[in-house]
Amino acid sequence: MDEYTEIHEKLDFLLEDHGIKFDDSHFDKQTLHSLHVKADKLLKAHKCTIPEGDESVGALQPKLNRLISGHGKTFDASDLDPESLNTVVEKLTVLVGAHGEHS
Repeated sequence: MDEYTEIHEKLDFLLEDHGIKFDDSHFDKQTLHSLHVKADKLLKAHKCTIPEGDESVGALQPKLNRLISGHGKTFDASDLDPESLNTVVEKLTVLVGAHGEHS
């Protein structure tokens, strides 16, 4: 499974767990834009301000950090590359785990 597919599966789980219906059939799922749109939907569900930024991997990091802290979790990514999709996968794994604790 490629990283985009894995990230979308985790984001889809989180969106569904929040009761958010989201049709992504019109998105190219191999783009950063599609990841940002879903992360923004999650931030809105948590009533968080969406950080300004471009649609880079690095700009996903503060969004995911807000979601992680909003779930009462911490994640030390200091040894991870902020421009790597693998870092996004690691952070989403923490979020999915946080939702599993509350199901």
